[in-house]
Amino acid sequence: MACNITLADVTFSCDDLGIGGLKSVYIANKEELSGIVDVTSNVVTITPATTGLVTDGDAFGIQFNLKDGFSVFSEVKTVSADGIVSSVPTISIEIPKMSTDHRNALDNIAKPGAELVAFVETAAGTYHMVGYQYGLYAATVDGNSGTGRSEKNRYQITLTGEEDSLSLPVESAEWAKVIA
Repeated sequence: MACNITLADVTFSCDDLGIGGLKSVYIANKEELSGIVDVTSNVVTITPATTGLVTDGDAFGIQFNLKDGFSVFSEVKTVSADGIVSSVPTISIEIPKMSTDHRNALDNIAKPGAELVAFVETAAGTYHMVGYQYGLYAATVDGNSGTGRSEKNRYQITLTGEEDSLSLPVESAEWAKVIA
């Protein structure tokens, strides 16, 4: 027996900006968000203890190269004929310069068994909470010195996971509670 779905038009407005890239990424340990973040009917509500998730130390920003053409958030939802659903989010960002501080911070993020949640702001002005169901993990940390002056000395980190659905949109009022 087939299931019925709600059909709705996907619309496009000339005001919609299709600008690619990321503006900011904040990460948190999934466990530390219980009691602070609530998701009901795919609506994200954030109730930080005092001011904001970043200010309270529940989430931490990752500074990265905003002009590099590398940093990206993508997700792929796959539905098979036998009803298996999988959504794989991926966040890849480039951190300039292979410094000791960058190495230590990235090595700390890339721990086996870590369950991270990311709050992502895209260059198009959309906000997403990624990995809330099962958590993200640091799949790769890649350092490269570059071979010449035209290449970058940098680290790249890729966070990925496997969820049951696409990432959750975060309204701007709730986003303000992340970074307040």
